Amino acid sequence: MSSKLTVCGVCEYLNINKQSVVWCSECNEGLCEVCKVHHSASKGTRSHSIVPISEYQNLPSNILENTQTCPKHDDKYVIFCKKHDTPCCRRCVTETHNDCKEIDVIDDVIQNVKSSNAFLEIEHSLAELSGNLQQIIKDRQENIKSLIENRAKIEKEVQQTRNLINNHLDKLQENLIKELYAAEEKESTKIKNILSSIQEKERTISGSQTTLDRIKQHASDLQTFLALKHIQRDVTNNEQFLESLIKEEKMNHVSISWKNEKGVEILPTTIKKMGTIILDSRSGDATLINRKNKQAQITLPITHVPAIDDITLTLRQTVKTTGYDITDCTLLPDDRMIFTCYGNSKIQVLKIDGTLDFTLGPGFITYIHYIEESQTLAVTAGQFSQRIKIIDMKNRKTEKSICVRSMMYGIVHKDGKLFYNGHKGGLCVLNLEDDSITQLINVPLSRFSSIAIWSDKLYFINEDNAVTCCDLQGGIKWKLELDAFLREPRGITVDNYGRVYISGYTSNNIGVISPDGSKHRLLLSDKDGLKSPQTMCFDRKNNKLLVANQLNDAFLYEVSK
Repeated sequence: MSSKLTVCGVCEYLNINKQSVVWCSECNEGLCEVCKVHHSASKGTRSHSIVPISEYQNLPSNILENTQTCPKHDDKYVIFCKKHDTPCCRRCVTETHNDCKEIDVIDDVIQNVKSSNAFLEIEHSLAELSGNLQQIIKDRQENIKSLIENRAKIEKEVQQTRNLINNHLDKLQENLIKELYAAEEKESTKIKNILSSIQEKERTISGSQTTLDRIKQHASDLQTFLALKHIQRDVTNNEQFLESLIKEEKMNHVSISWKNEKGVEILPTTIKKMGTIILDSRSGDATLINRKNKQAQITLPITHVPAIDDITLTLRQTVKTTGYDITDCTLLPDDRMIFTCYGNSKIQVLKIDGTLDFTLGPGFITYIHYIEESQTLAVTAGQFSQRIKIIDMKNRKTEKSICVRSMMYGIVHKDGKLFYNGHKGGLCVLNLEDDSITQLINVPLSRFSSIAIWSDKLYFINEDNAVTCCDLQGGIKWKLELDAFLREPRGITVDNYGRVYISGYTSNNIGVISPDGSKHRLLLSDKDGLKSPQTMCFDRKNNKLLVANQLNDAFLYEVSK
């Protein structure tokens, strides 16, 4: 294209190599100074519009590469077909557009195109888009700036909080030390006063002993008799003094110790962190202009939720399970399948083709949930063990075992919490951060039944043969009795639209319930190979439904809307 622009098309045709100085878009070729004069004077071309070659070369490359002649027939465009929205040469019209009725002469179509409403609309739309993009860039940059300011402010407040705590603890320590010294001084003063009195009595006794020795050697009997009476009074007084020391507990041994205040004693264990960082999201300040809709803001479309009548299941694979009494199943991100074998006390991990990859166990196993974030498997043990195990799937070892003191069946995970079927204990929550357990719903749940989670909702099977939907705080959203179409429900799972799939163990069928719990429909029955279906798992990434019978067979379905 560059060589075609710089060489005069007329001269090139005459095998003369001359530099072009202008470009004729209608002739689609460059012209030298001489040919330019002839081109402007000729009756057939004098009306053509020409531009300097330097200005034409400034057009974007994708515009320059657009051919103005039919690439198929190398002929000039003369017609525009509105039906096919394409320009046509004469041969195109004859060959492929002969039956088209909405055709116009291309010269009429392109006439005044640069001042047309379509051109102006595109021009305005591009300006509008550019303005909106600049507005969004500015808004996002301001958001980054505000985040930095928020972080700096919080960092300062955290430090101030730490200083307040430190100052308060320093004050408490100072007061306690003062109290300690005061207690020591008080008791030491008491003991010193007692010592002073005892030492005085000791000096008196020592003097009496000296006097008695001298009397014995030199005094007469009368003098001795009279002196003994006096000394006897002193001895009696001193004996009474010693007895008073014991009686008044002045000889008790005093020691100093200390005990934490109750709040201080539990402070290190109760306070896990100084605070919580909260991310708050609100509508952005950027207002986008939309001339066509005359709206100040752009509204996102509401996602259509297909009805349960739109669901179609296509069997893609039948899997042979070898364990006895399959109670639960799940699909890993790499499409491997996991089955729990209650009768064999093992977990089977199968490859995509259904062959065995490896097993985990032994140990009592009822239900499982794969936690993708940590690549671990949460395992419950029914009625025989009151512990939930967390198994690292990479090294295939138990990394944690938590006692819950109740029966456990179906289990799911969300945001660091395990929600599990505690049977008579209701729907329970185990916080993996501190292993604390709370009861979310105080209603007996069905034994040997799963629970499911989707968005901010939980789904569980009641002991009275009904399925219940609640929020993560335990608020009931809806409840549906199942007796009319399904018996002894056990497996439950939810798809991407909140449609609930549930299996009937003794009715040998699979039903689906609308997101609001108002409608239901049967999807599979014993005619599809179901025989005591105990468990199901919906793969939301690939729209697949895995259904497992109690024995022998599991089925992998593709779910279409």
